[in-house]
Amino acid sequence: MKSTRTGSEPAVRKPRKRERTASHLATVACGLFEKFGYEAVTMEQVATEAGVAKATLYSHFPMKEALVAHRLKEEIVEGMAALARRLAAHRSFASRMRFLLRESAAWHMAKRAYLPHYLRYLHSIADSAAGDAIQEAGSTTTLSALSTMFLAGQQSGEVAKTASAEQLAWSLQYLLYGAVTRWLFHPETDLTAAFLQAFALLMNGAAAEGVRKSDARTGR
Repeated sequence: MKSTRTGSEPAVRKPRKRERTASHLATVACGLFEKFGYEAVTMEQVATEAGVAKATLYSHFPMKEALVAHRLKEEIVEGMAALARRLAAHRSFASRMRFLLRESAAWHMAKRAYLPHYLRYLHSIADSAAGDAIQEAGSTTTLSALSTMFLAGQQSGEVAKTASAEQLAWSLQYLLYGAVTRWLFHPETDLTAAFLQAFALLMNGAAAEGVRKSDARTGR
């Protein structure tokens, strides 16, 4: 029987193999970080433990921070999928968002030791305008989920359409980033409360009620 394979199939399989390798390397690295501490583990140790050449490791991850970012991205994707049914059980947009933010705060608290390295990596790739790397690090995963939720809120009439869903998602993500940054410097603060406050700020604004009404009348 004549084979039906086309010349494009190897090109499809190759990225999948690269993704599997990257996932393996990140998992091995984070296992070493848990056992010995992030600072104590070298890239050479990761390559040896993963059973790959050092050049192979560096072709996937140019620095240790990238290994952390990849593993956290996988956890974010897995976490969002796991929360889908529980999110759907909340009838209102605000209830769904507050539930997600509570779960997100708990996840951040559990990953506190890795967040400085993850954020440092995001800063480094943002400075180099590496769009593919930013997506690989997972920052767009959260943005996409928030955009979807805001769009659903707009469609249900719970969220105003004065700004696009993506713009609202960007705004909330940066407010949450600020909350995480402050919490890393002041771990005694309540991250869950800070996340919920960021959401309330976006939804309600910072102006006093009288000022909001005055601005609405004057169009300022």
